[in-house]
Amino acid sequence: MDQNNQTDSFMFDLDNLIRRYQQEFDLNDQTIVGALEFAKLTVLTDAEILFTVDEGNVLDDDEDDDNGFISPQF
Repeated sequence: MDQNNQTDSFMFDLDNLIRRYQQEFDLNDQTIVGALEFAKLTVLTDAEILFTVDEGNVLDDDEDDDNGFISPQF
């Protein structure tokens, strides 16, 4: 398969994946675009990104609001 056909195949698969997640999950367009931007960053930096809880923002068990943050570490 040449580069153009590979690109077309990738784009069709990506489009199908996005459409599937829109139908199966309650994800809005902004969330999907944000996830795609994050994936783009990962591809461009060619790095694994690990998520850790920012200890300064961890909630106590008796708190009701959800203000805890998850911070990416490159």
